[in-house]
Amino acid sequence: MKSRKLALLTVFVSVSGGGCGTPNFPQYNVLGDLRIITIVPDQPEVNPGTTVNFTPVLSDMNGAGRTLNYAIQGCIDPGVGIGASPVCNPPDASSIQSGTVTIPVGTSQTYTGSVPSFALTMPSSSTIFANQSTQNQFNGIAYLIFYTLSVPNTSTSVNSFLRVVVSATTKTPKNQNPTMSSINMNDVATSSVFSMPTAATNFSAISPASASESYQTMNASGSLNASVEQLTDTWFISDGSFVYQWTNSNAENAWTPPSPKPTGRGMVMVVVVRDGRNGVAFQKIEMN
Repeated sequence: MKSRKLALLTVFVSVSGGGCGTPNFPQYNVLGDLRIITIVPDQPEVNPGTTVNFTPVLSDMNGAGRTLNYAIQGCIDPGVGIGASPVCNPPDASSIQSGTVTIPVGTSQTYTGSVPSFALTMPSSSTIFANQSTQNQFNGIAYLIFYTLSVPNTSTSVNSFLRVVVSATTKTPKNQNPTMSSINMNDVATSSVFSMPTAATNFSAISPASASESYQTMNASGSLNASVEQLTDTWFISDGSFVYQWTNSNAENAWTPPSPKPTGRGMVMVVVVRDGRNGVAFQKIEMN
């Protein structure tokens, strides 16, 4: 298969950070310390009053299986996109949750992956659409979910937030999460666990064409504009180095293996695909 061209882009990552897709792979994408890689909603866009399930994807390789505390809260977006602080002041009382979680060890001692889901019910139409125009109701009002992890008896904590769009019941179809069919190595789909390559290798995250949805937005006059999603991939790695942090969907990203190879554990790679409309999916592979 003909090699795909490496693609460089600039994106804002709302769940777990932000930045530009520059070479030399800065610390943002390197796994080791406690990280919230992403949080996957089972429905990124819903009708008012819908219950949404959220699955955090975490990494804590240096923590080696320690128990973590989590805290959750949510609220209608106060206007983060136009400069408001990303905080719930106050949070919705029904959204507040807390507990403990332990990240599964993984096949290769990587302590990276999904943890048990949590659920939140979105506000009713009378609450979230109060004083909102027909345009805003069609395009959707964002509901913010904040997720914080902390290490008991320490000052270590990390936090992130994501959005779920609540739109009018008359708007169909709603946005769905994108899909990723495989992570390829030199154009061949990998297994979930395999031996580490010893030479520089091209990886690509493959999403089918159907993963990029067509959708409509409403303008102030009430007319509809048609668009198509542009998928982007974010690359996380525990060892070695990639050329790019972010690529266009299906583009190749060159990886240089570490020297020496880690001992006592394997390596982990996670790729997160986003559709630019709060939809997200991920895949993880481990190398021994």
